[in-house]
Amino acid sequence: MSHKTIYIDIDEEITSIVDRVRKATANEVIIVVPKRALLIQSLVNLKLLKKETNRRRKRLMIVTQDRIGKKLIEKAGIQVQGKMDDSLADDEIFEDSSRKIHSEIPTEIFVEEKSAVGSNDYFDEPLPAPVSSLEMQKNENIGNIIYGKKEEKHGPKSGPEVIKKTKKEIKPKSRKEKKENRVKLSDIIAGPINDSGRKTKIEESDATKRKETPAPRDFFQKREAERQKGLEPEKFFRASNFSPPTFSSSRKKEKALKTARVKGRSGKYFVIFFVVFLIFGAAASAYFFLPRAAIVLNLKTEEKSVSLAIEASTQTNGADEENKSIPAALEQITKERSGEFEATGSHSGAGKAAGKVTIYNEFSSDNQPLVATTRLETDDGKIFRITKGVVVPGFAQVGGETKPGAVEVEVAADKPGESYNIGPTTFKIPGFKGGPKYEKFHAESAKAMEGGSEGEAMTVTSQDLALAKEKLVAEAKKEALQDLKSKIGGGRYFFENTALFDIASSSSSESAGSQAQKFIYTVSIKGRILSFQEEDVKELIKRNENANGGDLARIDFGKGISYVLSEADTEKGILKFEAKTDFGSAAALDISNFKKGALGKNSAELESFIKNYPAVKSADVNFWPFFASRVPMSESRVKIEVQ
Repeated sequence: MSHKTIYIDIDEEITSIVDRVRKATANEVIIVVPKRALLIQSLVNLKLLKKETNRRRKRLMIVTQDRIGKKLIEKAGIQVQGKMDDSLADDEIFEDSSRKIHSEIPTEIFVEEKSAVGSNDYFDEPLPAPVSSLEMQKNENIGNIIYGKKEEKHGPKSGPEVIKKTKKEIKPKSRKEKKENRVKLSDIIAGPINDSGRKTKIEESDATKRKETPAPRDFFQKREAERQKGLEPEKFFRASNFSPPTFSSSRKKEKALKTARVKGRSGKYFVIFFVVFLIFGAAASAYFFLPRAAIVLNLKTEEKSVSLAIEASTQTNGADEENKSIPAALEQITKERSGEFEATGSHSGAGKAAGKVTIYNEFSSDNQPLVATTRLETDDGKIFRITKGVVVPGFAQVGGETKPGAVEVEVAADKPGESYNIGPTTFKIPGFKGGPKYEKFHAESAKAMEGGSEGEAMTVTSQDLALAKEKLVAEAKKEALQDLKSKIGGGRYFFENTALFDIASSSSSESAGSQAQKFIYTVSIKGRILSFQEEDVKELIKRNENANGGDLARIDFGKGISYVLSEADTEKGILKFEAKTDFGSAAALDISNFKKGALGKNSAELESFIKNYPAVKSADVNFWPFFASRVPMSESRVKIEVQ
């Protein structure tokens, strides 16, 4: 009996393979499958292929070297071989006891229905009638994979058997019967379901025998059995091992994933290359365009003492080395000072109490004049009179509120006596009594009235006023000099004893002979003083030293300068004094030539170069950026500082 050898591609779909098996005229089909082919990666594909060959009464063998694929093929009950062996006879190749089942299959099950590959009815062709559970187990021994030595086939080897047709007359079936006899793809996997919702007896018999057989040792068999146990057909089609509808999409996803990985790697490499390029580019730019160098030179110093007579004048505009003169400035300041003093005089006889009150106008916005001796009355009837005439301003509107006019005035008791030494109180003006102004004018005292007595009374003497003035002037001068120092700053200097002060004004709350225990005195002074800039003195000393052959580049005045005044005429604007100082001097250094000579040198070369300058004690060199090791060739990128 002849056989047909079919070679399939690695990605050939099950529909294409089944179509090629249908078109094969030989009764024995050998399918050569490459490794990792789609066909041998799905148990469902292999079951469909075996079912199709059985219904066509064809014997099937798969030749493949895929180790995992062989296990799935044996699990599907299909004969498998590792390679084509020409030495085997045709009838030895197909030694499958499952062919004995064909003799029991009625002839009418082989009535073919033409269906196009890939159509909706492709997998709905009529299947053979159910056979016994024992024969089904022999024919489809799915999952019984035994590693090691293979079991011997039952029964002696025999050639192809002839399937006898039954004498039963084939009647054409109706469309309804054909539809009922069709077996869906879900029936292949999960078994057909009858009208009552129960599985067929064959399926029940197979399930019973599976329970009776011992648990398989194979890991793949256990996993497949557990997964398919109790799985509904609809759920099975959503399972991951259903290859026909989903494998092509998974292959596309796999290809897309590989493409994404390749793109991801290439993008990652590009980013790394770009970052490295930027780093090297930045480093190169910093090396060629950004290098800088800072050189700090510490010069050798020599201690010297100098004393120079200098004249500061308001007529000089700048430091004059020949005349040893510098500019001077006239500073002016005004200061006011006041204080309260005790009266020391006394007067025999009764004394009247006196003090101060504030009069308020809430009557109108017009001013109200009050003449001297206007009476002010307390609530208990004590009368005080104002000592001089005043004008009480009218009220004003401030922020929507009425602010009364107010004026402070001195008052004295109408009669002597200690009973008028009253504390702070309020007053009314009796002269306005009976009119509208009486309630709108009033006075208040903030302090107690003093001086009321029946015997001797305290009086202010002229000596009290002179002492108060002298004390206030001295305090005003001291404060004026302090304010002057703050005003002109620390860069200028003046001699305090050369200041001229004039008293601009002075006044006392009480005149000499007045009866009062205390009085307030106020003075205002105006001061004038000459000052000069200390930097001008330093510059004049430096020029004088260089003129005497010192050739000094720097002079350190850290120990300060002391001044001794010899003559001062503030009116003429002239100061004459002597400036004394001890300083450290350093020899002159041509910074421009030093910078030109240092260009392009590294640290070692620069150290040798500095030794040629005896005036340089030491040098500190800082390069930027950190990896730069030479002084830039551009003078603008080199900074030299002398200390």
